[in-house]
Amino acid sequence: MAVPSKARDRAKLYTFLLLGLVSTAAGALETHGAIVVAPQAADSSQHSSRNDIELRAQEGGFNAQGILRQEVADGQRPEYHGIANQFYYDGQITPGLGWTVGKKAMPWGVGFGFKPLDVIQREDRRGINPPPLVGVPLVAVERLTDTDAWTIAWTRPGENAGETDSRDPGLALHWYRLVDGDDLHGVLRLSERRRLEAGFGATRVIGEEWSVYGAALYQGRGLARRDGSLDGEGAKALVGLQWTGESGFSVLTEAWHDADAPLATRTPRENLLLRLAYDDRDGFKPYLEVLITPSDGGRVYTGGASWQGNRNRYTLGLRQIGGRADSAYGQAPIKRVIWAEWRLALF
Repeated sequence: MAVPSKARDRAKLYTFLLLGLVSTAAGALETHGAIVVAPQAADSSQHSSRNDIELRAQEGGFNAQGILRQEVADGQRPEYHGIANQFYYDGQITPGLGWTVGKKAMPWGVGFGFKPLDVIQREDRRGINPPPLVGVPLVAVERLTDTDAWTIAWTRPGENAGETDSRDPGLALHWYRLVDGDDLHGVLRLSERRRLEAGFGATRVIGEEWSVYGAALYQGRGLARRDGSLDGEGAKALVGLQWTGESGFSVLTEAWHDADAPLATRTPRENLLLRLAYDDRDGFKPYLEVLITPSDGGRVYTGGASWQGNRNRYTLGLRQIGGRADSAYGQAPIKRVIWAEWRLALF
């Protein structure tokens, strides 16, 4: 009996991945592996899946993380990719003073749905069931004390000015200080595209259940893109309030302004986020949230849950996109996305 081509492709992939797992387990390295199966359905008529084998290795200051991925879109042949998420070495000059060279994920700043001070990683905080972060090539020096931390990072050394901020090389500084229970953050970045970016953020814990936080970033005018559009001079800002009760329930509300949003994501600059979540402290974490764009009446509703066991992690979610018919979200081509993920830690 003939074996379907998709089945043969899948068999080849898992044979290769299992061989990779066996080979990484040898030697003195600390290794971690996981299988991720993440099917998605959009508008109930389009289907796709992402099947990952994630590998991690650590030995002294050496750290590596990579993914072998199979992607299958509805009615198409599978595609296979190898992704080097992180590959770096952390060294020490003196106690409290260290250095890093390689490809490393380095998110900065405060915020849940949006992080204005994230000038290196520029993580998409609103993605649907996002995969692990892919790091940025860099050379960095970091100083740590009991209450302070300084990081100076030269990102994408040797590269020319990028088409977007996330691909643009630059020199960035991050400062952190803990003062009487308050977290203070400051960032400064110099680059050819943005010239100057500078920002400040803070988090204050009030009592046992409340926290309030905020951040703001100034950005210089960017270079013209290939399509003639221009990153305008402007600002990013966020303010947030969170309540976390002893019962495990929490409520978070955020408001932010993103001067880059119309160009980067074709959405309005102003956003409001309300999130209700629960943590049973035994691995089960459901949540509901709504994102509103007040200027045009757009709405994004998201609900989901995850359960983390000893070796397994399950995730399920639904996102409904809509709002006023003439809003950016109301005109989105995909209105509904359903996703599920199973993650198994192998060792």
